[in-house]
Amino acid sequence: MAYTNVHRAFLQSCSNHGTVNKQNALDILTSIYTRYGNSDTIPTDDDVVDVVAKINEAIYPFDQRIAYLHFDPLDNDFYVFVNLQESPIDLQQNVYTPQELHYFRVLLRELTHSDDHTLTTIACLNLTNDTPGETVKPLPKTRAEQLLNEWEELGYFVLLQEKFHFGPKSVVEFEKYLSKNYSDIMTRCLLCNVTIFYGVRCASCTQILHKDCLKKYLRQLTSCPSCEELWSVPLS
Repeated sequence: MAYTNVHRAFLQSCSNHGTVNKQNALDILTSIYTRYGNSDTIPTDDDVVDVVAKINEAIYPFDQRIAYLHFDPLDNDFYVFVNLQESPIDLQQNVYTPQELHYFRVLLRELTHSDDHTLTTIACLNLTNDTPGETVKPLPKTRAEQLLNEWEELGYFVLLQEKFHFGPKSVVEFEKYLSKNYSDIMTRCLLCNVTIFYGVRCASCTQILHKDCLKKYLRQLTSCPSCEELWSVPLS
């Protein structure tokens, strides 16, 4: 399959949005088909998968990818445009000021350190007082509010029940960054060896596992893969 304007337009849309849920991705592709003369063809989810695969072939040499993941807190599937470099935060230097990027790093740090990887809005705004040096002024809270809204729209964070969570874009793009810088806190799933942002804890031990990994595992076995006690925590 040739790389066409359909692929270019879909990539541009994913890049602009940052994070697109599965249904919106299909709607975007439908609109693109109409724009480029494919209005007689109604795309399916499989067509989205094919288009994304072709795009990823083209952009992988530039350390970019459109990733697909199921995001447990929203129980929804997403396509996420991500950079694969070691420190993707630094790539935003032409978009945000050093002061604003520092605030972003502080948010990632505090979300990582919190027991349930969440922060209230007030707690997020109070983090503007965490500055990189005494000579640097705190980020104005009005600007912090704008940034939180912007980063939520891009999928870096998700606001649920008055608390900010890691969003699907952070889960994909900053997995390596957080695992490297907070290896003593971030844990990996025993079943897939991928960092856990949201998981389910065993009732009999301290093991935390991905919900999707557990669902597949429990189709064959009924005990915790760590302590081997009968698994009793519901996954619905």
